[in-house]
Amino acid sequence: MSTTSTDPRAAAAALLVPGTTCHGFAVERRETVPELDSDAYVLRHTASGARLLYLACDDENKAFAIGFKTPPADSTGVFHILEHSVLCGSAKFPVKEPFVDLIKSSMQTFLNAMTYPDKTIYPVATTNEQDLYNLMDVYLDAVFNPAIYTKPTIFEQEGWHYELDLPEGAEGKGSSASLREGTLRYNGVVFNEMKGALSDPMSVLDDAVNSALYPDTAYAHESGGDPRAIPALTYEQFLDTHARHYNPSNSYITLYGDLDVDRALAFLDERYLSQPSAASRRMDAAVAAGEDPSALAPNPLGVQAPVTCEYKRIEMATTPENALVGLGLVLGSALDRKRTIAADILFEALLGSNEAPVKKAILAAGLGGNVVSYTAAESLQPYELIMLQNAQPGVARELRRVFQDACRDLCEHGVPRERLEAIISSNEYDLRQRDYGNADGVAIACDALSTWLYDDDAATLALKYGPVYEELRGELDGSYFEDLLRELVLENDHMALVELVPVDAAEGAEGAEAAELAAKRDAMTDAELADVVERTAVLRAAQEAEDTPENKATLPRLRVSDIGAARPEPPLVVDTTAPIPCLRHDIPTNRLAYAMQYFDLSCVAFEDLPYV
Repeated sequence: MSTTSTDPRAAAAALLVPGTTCHGFAVERRETVPELDSDAYVLRHTASGARLLYLACDDENKAFAIGFKTPPADSTGVFHILEHSVLCGSAKFPVKEPFVDLIKSSMQTFLNAMTYPDKTIYPVATTNEQDLYNLMDVYLDAVFNPAIYTKPTIFEQEGWHYELDLPEGAEGKGSSASLREGTLRYNGVVFNEMKGALSDPMSVLDDAVNSALYPDTAYAHESGGDPRAIPALTYEQFLDTHARHYNPSNSYITLYGDLDVDRALAFLDERYLSQPSAASRRMDAAVAAGEDPSALAPNPLGVQAPVTCEYKRIEMATTPENALVGLGLVLGSALDRKRTIAADILFEALLGSNEAPVKKAILAAGLGGNVVSYTAAESLQPYELIMLQNAQPGVARELRRVFQDACRDLCEHGVPRERLEAIISSNEYDLRQRDYGNADGVAIACDALSTWLYDDDAATLALKYGPVYEELRGELDGSYFEDLLRELVLENDHMALVELVPVDAAEGAEGAEAAELAAKRDAMTDAELADVVERTAVLRAAQEAEDTPENKATLPRLRVSDIGAARPEPPLVVDTTAPIPCLRHDIPTNRLAYAMQYFDLSCVAFEDLPYV
């Protein structure tokens, strides 16, 4: 596969000198990130305000990502719907599903998009540099010039729309009687997806805990969309939200790997960042029409002042064994990496197994079936959620008492050091191994945004974990972990206790939705009901229509000539100084050493191999 002809770190060092400008990008600083065997360059596009992080390293699996700060102002799921919708064609690539077609002629190793509670990310990865530019071109046109501005059916398909199911054997679809007998319902990709997601009691509890912990911020809302709130979103609100958030000044771009960064920066500058977009044109039109420019700014992402929710009860139509109790504890700031990582280690030591001291105490109290916990670190104010599953009725406050008593005992007598040390070693090993499950550059781009999103000076803060773990090992000799436990559990004034109580299905959201839709149908005129039927037919026709050959031809395709020779494999070194013959692979392993031993089993009968 094609590779660049020079060392990427040396090439970047020569080109990206802090204080200089390259293709419209001001080079702000350079840092070494030993954990990733890379040099990091932080740049800012002067004209548009776009931020860029380039991680120069020898990884041939190159990656690009563009992310936007997208804190929701409600639970309509507008950013989730936008994530789906911008990938349904654009001005330059007017096909319905560009990525489905692109995959057929791409060497991509990752191609997707993700909506988080406060950001949306569009990452790609590939081992071929020309392929990377093809993917970048389609992604950038998708986010900046999506077809949503000219095709309302995309919003209806991906977000929500009405459908009217006429009774079987009813009169013609235009008659008043058949329309009045029809069943009105909602439909839409995200609407249906979130119905499935929010049928999980643990997700519902997590949302309720977030709402209680962060009532005055974006985190109080369901970023994916609450099916009860999604139909409140209008097409105009949808377009306005895109225009306010999908602009370069609100963007975070990551480039990663062995690539020609000079070419990449020129591509970004000339093709997109220095050009007007559909979103910018809508914003300019709004200002020209007299709208207050301050009203066109992205949604704010504020810090929640400490709040204490002593107890909150929520109900869900589910089976009795799905009863849950959640205790949420805010840990501090995402920018305090030491505190967040230490809290994750600490709660894993206390609750990570049935023999962990706090989990053992809760299980011994007989309050429920199991206890789980996790650290939610990808937000401005990370939190820990301790969750009691199959909870007995009315045990929420007792859970908190047992939990606090067990933690108080550990504060006085000490958290077992062997547990802390084992978790520190295990976590650091996993980080150094970098087994992300997908392309390294994609995972790293997402990790970088867990701090960069909140501070322009923190682009690499989340990537430099080495000094943090070294410092935490030193803290094992003092009372740091006990002091932290006391602060987070016994003295924390930012916490919430939430109980999820199962109720009969007839009392749940489905019944409320059915009643709401029946009332809406009865309030509609015959003309409005007929319009629902007609718009549904238009949408289905658009969904079933084939892309024209001319439109398909706009998509970039990787040619055979773009695929160069494969990168040579590192040579194998035969080590004859060892007691037994060894093959040594001299490759970077981030301070980890791997040893594999092979044994000659030719002397063992085939039927005896299972015993070996």
